[in-house]
Amino acid sequence: MYKNIRLFVVCILATLVLASGSIYAQAPSGPWASGIACVNLDNTNAASILLTFYSQDNSTPVLTYSDTIPAGGSKTYFTPSTPPGIPSNFVGSVVVASSAPVSCNVNTQKLSAGTPSDPYRIGTSSGVSTSEAAPKIYAPQVMKNFGGWNSYIAVQNTESVSVTVTITYKDRYGNPVSASESFTIPPQSTHIFYQNANPNLPNNFLGAATISSNDGTSKLAVVVNFYNSGSDPSTSQLHSYNGFVSGGNRLYVPRFVRKYYGYNSGLSIQNIGNVNTTIQITFTFAGNTYIYTSPTPIAPGAALALYAPNISEINNVDNLPEGQRFGNAIIEVLSGGPIVAIVNEDNRGGLGVPAERVGQGATYNAIIDGTQTNTIFFPQIPRNVSGVFSGGFQIANTTGTAATCNITYSGAPLANETNVPLPPNGSIARYAPNVSNLPDGFNGSVTVTCSQPIVGISNLAVNPGSGRYGDSFTQNNGLNQ
Repeated sequence: MYKNIRLFVVCILATLVLASGSIYAQAPSGPWASGIACVNLDNTNAASILLTFYSQDNSTPVLTYSDTIPAGGSKTYFTPSTPPGIPSNFVGSVVVASSAPVSCNVNTQKLSAGTPSDPYRIGTSSGVSTSEAAPKIYAPQVMKNFGGWNSYIAVQNTESVSVTVTITYKDRYGNPVSASESFTIPPQSTHIFYQNANPNLPNNFLGAATISSNDGTSKLAVVVNFYNSGSDPSTSQLHSYNGFVSGGNRLYVPRFVRKYYGYNSGLSIQNIGNVNTTIQITFTFAGNTYIYTSPTPIAPGAALALYAPNISEINNVDNLPEGQRFGNAIIEVLSGGPIVAIVNEDNRGGLGVPAERVGQGATYNAIIDGTQTNTIFFPQIPRNVSGVFSGGFQIANTTGTAATCNITYSGAPLANETNVPLPPNGSIARYAPNVSNLPDGFNGSVTVTCSQPIVGISNLAVNPGSGRYGDSFTQNNGLNQ
């Protein structure tokens, strides 16, 4: 019996060429495909799953596919070839029903060679469970022709009847923009709203969006992608994030970097409340804390955009050794609220930065207070997979009490770590190639259990020296259990 539902809204693609003059002409040029990875969280029972594929704006499934995931195991699918039977030029969504708890994510990726003339472009987002769908969803960062950047919003109707959806926009200062757009989405299907196809959005637009079902009750699932021009490897960034159902007055940022081997982080913090909101951010790097307070209130609906090199309060991070310029942060509401936020990270190159890292970019969702636990699960951490891809993870202590952690690498017991110290309000990070006794080719899950509640994210990219160019960088929130 299928009982757990995951809704994938990231424009599932099957060898789709986005050509000029077609209905999808507003999206970045392709061809594009999707990779789906599902992990069975039950270590005792196998999971029977059913994948149902829906084309955009169509409620009739184009494919249903049954499969089984072993207890504690995983399955991956790549739409050009698996599961078999997906129509060519498919754009849409998939619903995954399972007899056991599962966690899934999806990559949106260009089918490219990773060469300077044909760079990688990959973004990752999480599957949305039925409990995470809602009538109103918030997107803190959307763009139209903003210095070469654009975005699109994929909206899935989770109901059994058609639902009319409306998107409203505010600029970065909270001013409403007369550019609202609506569409009636068939049951279970998806519609994609391209911001650069909206004639009423001004060029050079950077702001936030609110996605709502017109009846106020029908539940939606949303994923947002934003992307650079893609004219060469340095502009190949493709970012994906999940829309927010609700916010909070305290958010956790497990990873934040400044001038870290060419990488820098950014924040987009949206006020989803009805009053002006002031926020404070406490950054922690190498045991040092730095405090930023918003100089002016964030207006209702507005989004405050911050980029690490421009935050003067953390200028002293530059005095740290380069290998210590990673940390974590806590965003707190001083007045007003609630808020939501996304965390961006990219590499724009510089002296000594390997060519494979230039143009990389990824995004994850800041984590709302109350969702942290003592155990966090990362479905995929690779080490030199195919001699090309490696990844890692970073966790943050959400308390002011020092903790110890045990790290378990699935199927590689010699690499397991015990009693790893985790500082108060601090973080620890692991890069798979640097983990002792973790074999090359490892591409499995990692579980971290600590004596204090934690949050965390994982990431992966091509290895420096691999000769693969473009945006191979992805980040994803860990799963608190």
